[in-house]
Amino acid sequence: MHRRALLRRLGAAGAVALAGCASSGDPGTGDGGGTDNGTGDEDPRVTGTEFTVTRRESGTQVSEASVTFGTDAVTVDGTIWGANGCKTAALAGADYDAAADELTVAVETGARDDAGDACTQAIVEIDYEAMVQFEGGLPGRVVVTHDHGDGPTEVTTAER
Repeated sequence: MHRRALLRRLGAAGAVALAGCASSGDPGTGDGGGTDNGTGDEDPRVTGTEFTVTRRESGTQVSEASVTFGTDAVTVDGTIWGANGCKTAALAGADYDAAADELTVAVETGARDDAGDACTQAIVEIDYEAMVQFEGGLPGRVVVTHDHGDGPTEVTTAER
């Protein structure tokens, strides 16, 4: 009989010992979890993105970008080129790496949905604005890449 009482006590003690191991979410997935960055706060996480083409016109092979850190968002203003008048810019990704504290904003050129069959054969400069919203702080470093169809190339980096 003493053995059953002992096993019940050990079971209760084990449950109490493991209670601190439970998590309310998966780190980095945006479902309530996150990793502690040593300051008692969770790492920043991406909560949304916006991408707008602000201008398209004939030009040259310009590939440039600038980064602005706001209070809860990072904004990238840039120009990417397209091979012809049927091209436009799109956000290929906005990926935050918590271990490196780095956001990579990837912009690419692709076919316009409304291009039709006839396109100018001139290079087009495409101005854009990309905004990445964060919760829990901002990244320490931002890398912007452009892909014109031949793989991504780093355009600029910025640090807070």
